[in-house]
Amino acid sequence: MIIRCALIGSGTRNDSFRIDLPTYESVTTNETTGRAFVNVADVDVPADVQAFVAAYPTYDLVTPLPVPFPASLANAWAEHLARQYDLGNARWHPAVF
Repeated sequence: MIIRCALIGSGTRNDSFRIDLPTYESVTTNETTGRAFVNVADVDVPADVQAFVAAYPTYDLVTPLPVPFPASLANAWAEHLARQYDLGNARWHPAVF
């Protein structure tokens, strides 16, 4: 599933831009906007996040989402990844942006 996510990092040598996900297949980034298109395995994306992405499709890395990505979905996605990868206290915090 292609999802537009927020980049993290400052873009420096010690803190490069990256996607806050444990795994993904490919990425297209725009460091200026802080966004990236990421190909994420469906098993790593909970159904409610998939529904949000389907309801609010994005076609570029510039145009803002018509509605903000709800914090409840971000938290649910982080919890899903923690269970999926048995992370204990480690957490990824991906966000549709």
